[in-house]
Amino acid sequence: MKKLGIDKDRSRHRAGIARWMNEQARKFRVYGNVSNSQGSRGHSKDRRIKIYAPPIISIYDFNAERSDAFKRTMRFLTDIKKDFKNKNCFVDFSETVTVTAAAIIVVYAAIEQAGIGRKGKAEIIWSKSERVNRQLRLSNLSRLIRGHKISYALDSVSHMPIVSSVGGEMSDNVVDFIQNRIYTDMSAKVEHKYGDAVSETINNVGSHAYPQSNDEEKKWWLICHTMGKKLYLAIYDTGVGIPKTVVERRWFMEAFKFTYPQAFQEMMAENPGKETHLLTRLIPARISDHELIGMSMKGDVSGTKKEKRGQGSKSILALVEETSGGLLWVFSNNGVYRFDQVIKKPEIYSLPMSFPGTLVQWNIELP
Repeated sequence: MKKLGIDKDRSRHRAGIARWMNEQARKFRVYGNVSNSQGSRGHSKDRRIKIYAPPIISIYDFNAERSDAFKRTMRFLTDIKKDFKNKNCFVDFSETVTVTAAAIIVVYAAIEQAGIGRKGKAEIIWSKSERVNRQLRLSNLSRLIRGHKISYALDSVSHMPIVSSVGGEMSDNVVDFIQNRIYTDMSAKVEHKYGDAVSETINNVGSHAYPQSNDEEKKWWLICHTMGKKLYLAIYDTGVGIPKTVVERRWFMEAFKFTYPQAFQEMMAENPGKETHLLTRLIPARISDHELIGMSMKGDVSGTKKEKRGQGSKSILALVEETSGGLLWVFSNNGVYRFDQVIKKPEIYSLPMSFPGTLVQWNIELP
């Protein structure tokens, strides 16, 4: 009976969408664009906007030979930021067949930020894939698109939706959820490791991601769930990005000298007598974003512990390194860092299009 009721609700919802779509009198479909319909006398009617999601919403497919999914996902984010603020829009997932968890959190953040202060009606057009629709519901993305207020009661849910917060106000709730709903036999030692990893990631957002913002503007989004025997957690912010902030660390110049000695010597020869803090501004022209992210993950290589924070997310790396099948991804601006516990060697990549902000994702295998 419950399933019949759900199907009936979906039928009513789809019928409502169909009626609204007919009212729009759409003549043609343009991906990621706005269509204006004209009145009989040539006067422009209200704009009716449809934002089309790509077939594959993913940030992992960024290599040259298969970068189409990444590029289309980035364009989808651009369309959301540009068009979602307008009156009466659809977000159309009808052609979407795959959504990765890392990508859905970025889409969620784009919708939330674009929807601040918006007026008018927004609606979702569901996918033909029930698996995709389930992801849209469980993440609360469908409710967010429709303008519903999102609240959190993590102690009463079995599947964590995307959490949106500022500062450290939700970090304890996340660790409690992992312990009580996912990893029920977590020891005090393991709980401390998880707590350190989550807290460090959130603290890095507040300390570095938004250098010119007030505390209440330092927003982050987090998703956490299991896939088989894997625990998956990702946190995302729309700040300036790691490549922009790592050069501000007190240990950075020493790390640059150690990691790229030839580039350091060339820069010193070209700029004799220039102060160190001025030289750091020239480094991004010497090395790329993915190399800067790699340096941020290494942190202070001198061993002097010049700065406690920004030390390469050591708590997260330790958690990934010490667990079977551990995997860490860091996306920021134009670069990607990946660490696989099996390979035990970091890999860095350049992105074909700029990534908006920073996403840190880690996967570990549960016992």
